[in-house]
Order: sequence, then structure tokens, then C-alpha cells
Amino acid sequence: MLIDMDRLGPYTLAPMRNLLFPVFGLLLFGVAACGSAPAQRRPSTDYARSNIVREEFDPLTLKDDDFLLQLVEGLTIPTIPTSAPRSSGTSTRESTRGYRIQIAAIIDRVRAEGLKTRAQIQLKERVYVSYDDRTRLYKLHVGNCRTAAAAETLRKQTKHKGYPEAFIVRSRIEVAPSPYRLPVETGFRVQIFSATGRESAERALKEARSRLEREDVYIEFEPPYFKVRVGNFKSKSGADDFLKTARKNGYDTPFPVKTEILSSPR
Repeated sequence: MLIDMDRLGPYTLAPMRNLLFPVFGLLLFGVAACGSAPAQRRPSTDYARSNIVREEFDPLTLKDDDFLLQLVEGLTIPTIPTSAPRSSGTSTRESTRGYRIQIAAIIDRVRAEGLKTRAQIQLKERVYVSYDDRTRLYKLHVGNCRTAAAAETLRKQTKHKGYPEAFIVRSRIEVAPSPYRLPVETGFRVQIFSATGRESAERALKEARSRLEREDVYIEFEPPYFKVRVGNFKSKSGADDFLKTARKNGYDTPFPVKTEILSSPR
């Protein structure tokens, strides 16, 4: 059905105009809103750069200082685990329980190997580098001592040569002697002095070398005493013969003891 607009009066069209204006306004607002796309947010340059992994950093450039581990007085001698999988300087020869001297514990393996080389030249002893999984440190141990007395002697020598905090540890040791040391065997020496202090024993050693006119005088530590002993006698009869000489030089109560001696007496 067609509507005759001429028949509609001005009062009839007025309500229709009032309805059309809001409709056209909404359409125009919608077109304007769709005309501009939402702006995309991009992360800031500083934030993006901060997330980049820097691969040029080398942790080995950090210069951590070497340090010594000092044994607290009153504690028992520590034992080195026998199942340490990583070690340097240990041969495939037979081993047994014994003692070594710990001189350092270092974080970096390269620096530990460098210190090992210097220590071997300085101490004239075998030096071993062992990695401790528990502490994650490379520990440097010196020597192959079968007895606590021999270990104490080596500890004192190591201390006097620049390692003041060296201490004894129980460890597996090589049965074969170090190439830097003279071979040893079981024999006899004559004991002439005993003291609880190292200094007293050293004074007695110097006096004995002068009085007896011989250099094969030694200090052996058997806790708690430092004992001054003379000679490298392969038989007890040889030690007994020296007793007369000792008494003539003012030593009233010398006596022979069975101990380790040098195979080639000095």
C-alpha cells in the first residue's frame, strides 16, 4: 500500500523526523568509531634489550683468590673419601691407607694445577689434586706417608717452606715411594732424646750432630713426643754397637728402636 505524502500533514511528519535524527546520529558515531583501528602496544626498547642473553660473559674471568683450609685444633685428622672419581697426579700403582698433607683448597681447576706444579718444585714432593664433590673444591695434598710420625715431619717441613696452615689428612697413598725421596726400609735407630715440644727437639738435634759429628740425626714425631734418633742401622747389632759411642759422648740412656730408615745412609 502506497502512502500519499501529500495527504499527510505537517503534524503527522513531525514525530517521524524526531525518530530519524537519533538513528542517523548513532549510525554516524558507529562509522567514526570503526574508521580508526586500535593502536598496538609495543614493548619498550629498554625492556626488550634487558631480556637479551649476553653470551660474552666468561665466569673464568672472575679472579677468586686461592685460600688455605686450616684444621681446627682439637679435631681428629680428617679422612679423604676413597671413592673420589676425579683426581690428578694419582697413578695406577697399588695403594694403601696412609697420610698426606693438605696445603690448599681451590675453586678453579686450572689454578689448582698451576699451584700443584709450583709446590712440587718447591717442596720436592709429589703433589696431588683431588676434587671433593661435597665441597666442590680442588684440594692439594702432598706426599705419601705411611705413619703419623712421618706425616708430622713432612707437615713441619711443608710449613717451613711457605705453607703455614698445612695439616695432616688420612688418605689413600701410593705404595711406591716418591721419586724425590730416598727409598726407605725397616731397620733400627738409636734414641737419645725425647720432648713434648718441637723446639726442644730441634735444639737437641743440632747439639747431637755437633757432638757426635754425624748428619744422620732425625726428629720423629710419635704423639705426643718429638724423639731425636740417630743412624740408619739395618740390624740391631749395628745399633747396639753405636750405644757405646753415644754413652761416651754424654748420652746416659740411649736405646735402639725399630723404625723406618733410609736405604742409603747419609
